[in-house]
Amino acid sequence: MIIALIAILLAGVANFAMHRWMLESGHPAVEAATGAMRRTLGRHSTYVVEFILLLTAALATEHSWMAALLLYGIYTMLNVGTVAWLKGPPPGE
Repeated sequence: MIIALIAILLAGVANFAMHRWMLESGHPAVEAATGAMRRTLGRHSTYVVEFILLLTAALATEHSWMAALLLYGIYTMLNVGTVAWLKGPPPGE
């Protein structure tokens, strides 16, 4: 369980870094996905959501460490895929 918790926390650090990069990328898709929430609830509201996901995964290790690790790992891989997609060439090139 401790190893799963450490892995989730390390993945959480990576997720926060990717989240920051995505928000600062200026990509229109990111603005479309997060713009309304950031305008209504504040600039850092998406970080709160990111923290809630990390906290939920960390607390879930108490009940089912394998499921928590698997689900948060899938979430991290989706973030990696999104960053790779955003870093790709712009449409039309």
